[in-house]
Amino acid sequence: MKRHRLAAAISLLTAADIAGAATPRAVDAQPVESAALSDARIADPNRLLLRAGLIDPTVERVDYARTGAAADVASGRYALVQFDAGDTDARARLEKRGYRIVGYVPNHAYVVELGGAALDALRTDARVRWAGWYQPGMKLDPALYADRLASLARAPHGGYDIVVYGFAGVAAEALAGAAAKIAGANILLVSAHETLPSVRVNIQQAQLPALIRAMTGVEGVAHVGHYLQPEPFNAASIPTIQGNSTSTSASGTGTVGTPTPLWDHGIFGSGQIVAVSDSGVDANEAWFVALNKGAGTVAAITPSSSPLPPAVGPLFPDNKIVGYWVQPGATANDNTATCPGGNPTGYHGTHVAGTLAGDAAGTFGATTYVASTPTAANHELADGMAPNAQILVQDIGNDTTGCLAGGALNAMLTQTVRGGAYVHNASWGFASGGAYGGNDVEADRGLRDNEDLLFVVAAGNSGSAAGTTGSPGNAKNTLTVAALGHAGSTSVAGFSSRGPTDDGRRKPDIAAPGVSIVSAAGDSSTTATIEAPVESTKQGTSMASPTIAGNAVLARQFFADGWYPRGVRTVADAYKPSGMAMKAVLLNGTNAISATNWNSNSHGWGRAWLDSNLWFATTLAGGNDARRLRLFERTNAAGLRSGETHEYRIEAVAAGQELRATLAWYDAPSTLAAALALTNNLDLEVVGPTGTSYLGNVFASGVSTAGGTADVRNTVEQVRFTAPAAGAYTFRVKGASVPGDAGGNGASAVRQGYALAVSGAFGLPNPAAFPAPVPTAATTVGDTAQIAFTAAAGAQGFQLYRANGTCATAGAGDFRLVATGAASPLVDTAVYGGYAYAYKLRGVSGDVEGDASACIDHVSTAACALAPTFDRNGVAVTDTQGANCHVALAWSAGASNCPAQSLAYRITRDTSLAFAAPTTLAANHPVPSYDDTSVAFGTPYYYRVEAVDAGGNASAPGPVLATSAIGPNGLAGDAYRDDAETAIYALSRHPWHVSAAQASTAGGRSYFAGTEGSTYPANVCAAITTPSLRVPSGATLSFKARYDLEFEWDGMVMEISTDGGTTWTDLPPDGGYPSSFRQTVDNNACGFPTTQGAFSGVSTAANNADPGNGTAAAVFKPFARSLSAYAGQTVKIRWRLSTDGASEYEGAYLDDISLGGTVVDRLFSDGFDSGGMPACH
Repeated sequence: MKRHRLAAAISLLTAADIAGAATPRAVDAQPVESAALSDARIADPNRLLLRAGLIDPTVERVDYARTGAAADVASGRYALVQFDAGDTDARARLEKRGYRIVGYVPNHAYVVELGGAALDALRTDARVRWAGWYQPGMKLDPALYADRLASLARAPHGGYDIVVYGFAGVAAEALAGAAAKIAGANILLVSAHETLPSVRVNIQQAQLPALIRAMTGVEGVAHVGHYLQPEPFNAASIPTIQGNSTSTSASGTGTVGTPTPLWDHGIFGSGQIVAVSDSGVDANEAWFVALNKGAGTVAAITPSSSPLPPAVGPLFPDNKIVGYWVQPGATANDNTATCPGGNPTGYHGTHVAGTLAGDAAGTFGATTYVASTPTAANHELADGMAPNAQILVQDIGNDTTGCLAGGALNAMLTQTVRGGAYVHNASWGFASGGAYGGNDVEADRGLRDNEDLLFVVAAGNSGSAAGTTGSPGNAKNTLTVAALGHAGSTSVAGFSSRGPTDDGRRKPDIAAPGVSIVSAAGDSSTTATIEAPVESTKQGTSMASPTIAGNAVLARQFFADGWYPRGVRTVADAYKPSGMAMKAVLLNGTNAISATNWNSNSHGWGRAWLDSNLWFATTLAGGNDARRLRLFERTNAAGLRSGETHEYRIEAVAAGQELRATLAWYDAPSTLAAALALTNNLDLEVVGPTGTSYLGNVFASGVSTAGGTADVRNTVEQVRFTAPAAGAYTFRVKGASVPGDAGGNGASAVRQGYALAVSGAFGLPNPAAFPAPVPTAATTVGDTAQIAFTAAAGAQGFQLYRANGTCATAGAGDFRLVATGAASPLVDTAVYGGYAYAYKLRGVSGDVEGDASACIDHVSTAACALAPTFDRNGVAVTDTQGANCHVALAWSAGASNCPAQSLAYRITRDTSLAFAAPTTLAANHPVPSYDDTSVAFGTPYYYRVEAVDAGGNASAPGPVLATSAIGPNGLAGDAYRDDAETAIYALSRHPWHVSAAQASTAGGRSYFAGTEGSTYPANVCAAITTPSLRVPSGATLSFKARYDLEFEWDGMVMEISTDGGTTWTDLPPDGGYPSSFRQTVDNNACGFPTTQGAFSGVSTAANNADPGNGTAAAVFKPFARSLSAYAGQTVKIRWRLSTDGASEYEGAYLDDISLGGTVVDRLFSDGFDSGGMPACH
């Protein structure tokens, strides 16, 4: 058995012994049904909640043998480590020790990249409960289990579409290269994203099992799933959503009914951009060509472009369609083609865009239509919800096939925000049956990265059965929309998909009319001529979704124009709400569809009703301002850590009106191996006037009730009282468990932001605004920022708001809540040393925020705890030759992640590979190179380099480098022997290094290209090179090699240079190389052609190129090469490892490298003899 496999087996037994069992009990891999995922099991801190089983890993293991995934591994680069419950410092300790977190699995388990460390090293942490390899079976979507392949849905173009996600930092091209090795695999899409790389592959049924087996066995693969083809899933809706009209007989076109309170207050979407991804838009229709921003109408047809997301294309700031960006695989304009197996598109995207923000304008014959303005809707025909908003088209429709295309959703959402849109509608999805899949991960990633974006998604049209919601509507962070009947109907449409999701989360979130929706029609003529507006009627959640999205645009304008908190448009109160805030506000103002079934899996939290939550100081006809809104929003950078609580208080809630509080947050994306999608768990608690506590989502007959248990699944929690007792209410948001975000940076990686919307009868009648406080000082105290101020008497409390940057650069809407308090100073606990922040304050009086203060700047002088960025594997020994003994080191420059912090390097040295007692050669070295002159000829030395900033933050420890100093002309060949122990002469580049993992003699060392207990890296071209050697006559190079390199794809090549390393030529061993790069298709990192010979496969006792990677037993084998042709010359010899982006195995070892000639070889134990060449001194 290989040493590293034996170690892994021992470690598994050790874990089992700790738990009192001889070996872990095998549990067959079975998809976890929602019924099995009970609250009690979720709450069990010892359980790993895997999609294939809910296990205690110390006594159980999932057996993936019958799933079709690759066999379990006993080594690798990725591991799963579970900590004891309540260990809030686990993440920080992992990162400090150099482990990179790439995922999270409930409960309390991180997926980590080992980065060269051994798995056993994890267990030295006393609070690690269990650690094991991230097995190939964990990567496989249960829909692709072997016993389920027969029922797998085929792709419209034939075969099966499979999506493969990589761990953060893995090259998408590497994933594509791995998939391309499978016979019959057709690469459809490669999406390069730093934290969520992916590749989409089409393959026929016969080759599908081979693809599944191969890709789950690839080290850098995080998930292999089934890619489902996305499919497409108004006058009457306007008063329904704005003012809660109950009329079900209103026309879908022409005159708008009443009430329309937002329009009546002059809110038409002005200044807002709404994005739509769909089958396209017929851009020359009169619905989409006219825009009046208040200075006259501009009529123009917007041309299309094809930027690759997240990059942006051209913007046309005065056009109705501000940008028309065609996504990968799509074509410009709309269509009515039929995707195989589907229905005609029917100009779906044109209809959807019309519902969002269509605005008929222009003269056609005897009829003239007038464009909306910032002060008038000028509604005609079937204009949209937000007629004065602009539209960003992100076209995912292919006009030839009729299918929807597009690349990675997270990249497209980033493109949305870069285009200036903060509401995005997606009336399409995958019929995923409630499963949380790759598209949901992409949505959650995109929203976590772009927290100011609201992503509105159709729930799907899969009918009335439970568990039918589609993706990306199953994502945690989306606002997922169900369809009701026409206009004011409260009946859920029969076609509208129902929840819950597979893990029991509540979906959909909200409902809107989706039947007999009249909107814009498209046609096949897309020319430079503007065409008269024509209507069409459609139904579906596709129509309900843009109804919500368009009204969300109105709600966003409410905040952007400064209507909050005083109910009057005020420039100084302009506010840019996050997507979390928008979601909380919309869900806090819904109308109950069922009094008893408050939050239903058919209609979510109810039908949207904007005016019930958006408060105006002046109530117009049909308006409802009996309830006022308070909004408490914390971005992820200022959010909660585990165990923290934020508390807010409203002093005087009156009886007689509903009191409702809604908490929403953008969670980090889930690891797809997890059975439970929730990563960061927050809890809402409301304490009433009598001291009774109410938990979020604990209802009886639609009203919050005391008792119950905290929600452990959902990212929306609500407390609702239809008849609240008068008095003071306290609202608490608790960080129940915040493991963080594997793809986040800085504070957003370890904190969870949120938005809390509260509506009720408070702050009425409208009190006078509390005067603006006067900030007097901003100081650093410990690791906090304290803002001192003076203020008038009588405030209930004060609120502190922060913007990144300075007062000069921050806009009024950029300030977000970071702290509350009763008096000066207010304390911001979420700052980083050296960063600049701008602050404002408000006092609260009569339960309403007062006027904003002037801005005050602050640069934190607290210690910044962010580790520097440093390529620890890029450190190399560059020179050891010279008349004066020296060892030269060099590396790529690092970078401080703390502002204004200088960066230096710490170089340490030891005389032992164990590096147990190193000495510091330089503690504050300023440049990325170092020359150690305190060395003796031939003596092995061991080095390590770290980047350290001025604040003392150090990069994670890097690998140990080993070498010896030699003379100015190198070594005589007849004296040369390098055993990586008593003599270490070769210069190596990562991943080559001296290792004790394997050696040709027991207890020895060798040069190793790989990682102990893991595999060699993908996409690497790296060499180990001898110093200059004078070749004697009759010389023969001999060495021993042991390798397990992907057969005919990865390999090691031997080369020689006679000009000091400037040029190199191939140097095959006597008898030739045992293998080649025959299958590589020229995509190995060094660019070797398929004809290049190589050491490849496995060096077994019987075969120097055994194809049994990972299974055959590798041994050291002797090789030789005559150098008689180079007699008398000075040469360098190197062994170059070249790998591609697919399967990786143990790696390559070299040992006992020697060069003999006519002079008898001298084997030196002291390493001090120069063999007749000058030694250094």
